[in-house]
Amino acid sequence: MKFAVPEASVLIVDDNEINLEVTAALLEPLKMKIDLADSGKQALLLAQQKKYHLIFMDQMMPVMDGMETTRKLRRLPDVYYRTVPVIALTANALAEVREDLQKAGMNDYLAKPVEAKDLYRCVLKWLPRKMIVVSPEQQKSGSPLTTDSKTTARLAEGGKAAICKVPESDSTLPKLPGINPADGIRYTGSEKMWLKLLGDFYKLIDSKSRKLENCVADGLIRDYTIEVHALKNTARMIGAARLSEWFFKMEKCGKAGDVETIKKETPGLIRALQSYKEVLRPYGEENDRNKREVPASEWITQLTILRDAMERFSLDTVDMAMQQLEQYRVPEKCGELMELLRAAVADVKMKDVMDTAERMIAELRS
Repeated sequence: MKFAVPEASVLIVDDNEINLEVTAALLEPLKMKIDLADSGKQALLLAQQKKYHLIFMDQMMPVMDGMETTRKLRRLPDVYYRTVPVIALTANALAEVREDLQKAGMNDYLAKPVEAKDLYRCVLKWLPRKMIVVSPEQQKSGSPLTTDSKTTARLAEGGKAAICKVPESDSTLPKLPGINPADGIRYTGSEKMWLKLLGDFYKLIDSKSRKLENCVADGLIRDYTIEVHALKNTARMIGAARLSEWFFKMEKCGKAGDVETIKKETPGLIRALQSYKEVLRPYGEENDRNKREVPASEWITQLTILRDAMERFSLDTVDMAMQQLEQYRVPEKCGELMELLRAAVADVKMKDVMDTAERMIAELRS
């Protein structure tokens, strides 16, 4: 890396776990102190506990979107909240939303999927010069660190080159139907992160398929639009461009209120999404193998917490318990049940969550 900002504290806000993971990985080489928030509500809580130097805010989130979150942030009673740079992360066409982002109090924007060079340019643009630590290589070059566009572009490109290394030959990369490895590596920053992301994408296929089905069945077009918007970005990040384009088409239908097309095409879209399951299963299993193995008693403890929290409809506790379970290697006999539990939690299906947790507890005790 040609520069770092070790004294900078940064908050990344996104309801999509994969987006959080990738953005944090792209920023990691800059040695920043990074916190993550998966909702506007959590972002506001964290921002009142710590004064960040930079906030990256997803524009489109359920319940409280990025613009509403930023408006509430700007109204908090301290001059800091009116001046902290807030950078929108948006997968919408920028011409459509630029004015709305500015009115909400956002200082700048980055198009999703975010590329490393654009992210680094943004960091250089919005953080104070005194926080930027140049590398010995940059110092030896005799080139002063300034804020002019050429210097910023050179440093950003240098940062990108340091982490985003696409192999000269793709002969060593897996051949996956419908996925372009070079695109995936470009968007995720490294081959290692791309391969991990393939496993993460596998993990969400069932839960997102059910979510789309339920949204259509229940007439929840706004929720449907948010889901396909997020999946559009995630599919592009793994290099699945054609699948991403289909999600984009359905997002436009959702915004236009074209329910007829949504009902007609969603079954095919879900089949296309499901077709990636067998292709990506090895990467999902590899991710699980890399997780921490814990005794059955620890699984039972967390599943009990999750079940009881669901009975009380304490969704924050449910989410925390689920996040903890996702850190553990899934026991072989609970593999299918874990997939069912993920889907039920994602859909907030109270009875299914409680029943599946009970079945897993019984299986672990047997």
